[in-house]
Amino acid sequence: MNNYYVPSGKFSPTSFIYFLLLSLIAFPLLGLIYAYCIWYIPFIYINFLIAAGVGFVAGLLTNSIIIGKGKVRNVLIAIIFGILGGLITLYFHWAVWVDLVINAGETYGNSTIGVTTSNIKILQVFSLVIQPDVLFELIGEINEFGTWGMKGKTVSGGFLTAVWIIELIIIVGISTLMSFVKAQQPFCERSNSWFEEIDLGAFEYIENTTEVTKQLENKNSELIENIKISQNPESDHSIFTLYTSSFDESYLTIENKKAKVEKDGKISFDGDEFVEYIAINKALKDILSSKKIL
Repeated sequence: MNNYYVPSGKFSPTSFIYFLLLSLIAFPLLGLIYAYCIWYIPFIYINFLIAAGVGFVAGLLTNSIIIGKGKVRNVLIAIIFGILGGLITLYFHWAVWVDLVINAGETYGNSTIGVTTSNIKILQVFSLVIQPDVLFELIGEINEFGTWGMKGKTVSGGFLTAVWIIELIIIVGISTLMSFVKAQQPFCERSNSWFEEIDLGAFEYIENTTEVTKQLENKNSELIENIKISQNPESDHSIFTLYTSSFDESYLTIENKKAKVEKDGKISFDGDEFVEYIAINKALKDILSSKKIL
């Protein structure tokens, strides 16, 4: 038996149904929202943050619905879903954004900052979606002349292409990074369900991480059995997460949280997940369950 959980590499055909549903509903809607946001918010730096948010939501939807409900235990397939989710979101964004360009109206503002009113025509957007050759031809024409400016100059050509590439990397990259988290988590093949995830709360900070890891790998749990609940969760502490199934299989993840004070006086934590999905016996599982902070 492995000391650590290893995904089986299996997946359910229903994951493709969930992917199709998201591709027809959620991803296009996300692309629509993103297109309108960057059209009416004329600040490139804020737009990059919005792009990161779009990538996060696309990846979150992929992780929770396609991977989670579709029971994908194959990390490679999960990554592919994440990449496709980001690309589909971006593709629909381009169709909507190009249509906003086509239907652009009056511009309000000055040479420094301004907003051009516009709205989409649904049938026009649909026509662009099903004709990628026309869509990319229009994108090429827009790239040549530009539609927005920076410091009084219209952004076009190579610089605009670079902005679009950064946008693609942000959205698809974050979507991909978010997509395969669930696929790595413990899944019970016998019950065909994900292990129950139990957050046990904050415990004392673990200084001797190497020794604790070695003990757990050797099925010696003395140090863990004697660990105490943290009296001050705003100071250094550790977080224990237990994964259990109905077949008495259990895995444990431990993350140290190192406290630090930010410039504004607020406390934040640097995380160090030094043990992830390690197999534990029923005795230790029962001990840890009894320590759970209510």
